[in-house]
Amino acid sequence: MTDTRLPGMTVQRTISYWRMQSQMMGTLDVDPATNCLVLRAPFSYIDELGSIASSDRLIDVAWPAGWTVAIRDNRSALIDATGQTVARVGDEVSLGGGSIATAAADVTSSCTGQDSVFVASELSRL
Repeated sequence: MTDTRLPGMTVQRTISYWRMQSQMMGTLDVDPATNCLVLRAPFSYIDELGSIASSDRLIDVAWPAGWTVAIRDNRSALIDATGQTVARVGDEVSLGGGSIATAAADVTSSCTGQDSVFVASELSRL
C-alpha cells in the first residue's frame, strides 16, 4: 500500500564518480503543485523598477542513487542509501553538486517537470 502523504522525488539512476562543485543552500520542502521533494532556495533579482527584489525558488533536486523518502516522526524525511535519515522537510540544508538540463541528467524522471535539475552529490544540515 502506498502512503499518499509521501512526496515524489527525482533520483539519479547511477552513482556518479565525478562531482560538480556548486553549493546551494535552502530549506528541504515539498512543492505543493507537484507533491515533489525540492529545495526552497532564496533568489534575488532586479525588478522592473531597478530595485533588488527577492523571493523563494523551488529547485528540483536529483538525489543520489539509492536515496528515498519516508515518514519519520510524522514528517517526510530524506533517507540515504544506508537507510539513515539525512534531513527532514523543514530542515535548512546545504547541497553540493550542480545544475544541468533535465534532458541531459541520468535521472529516474523529473518529479517537477522543470527544465533543469540540481544533481546533488552531498548534503549537510545547517
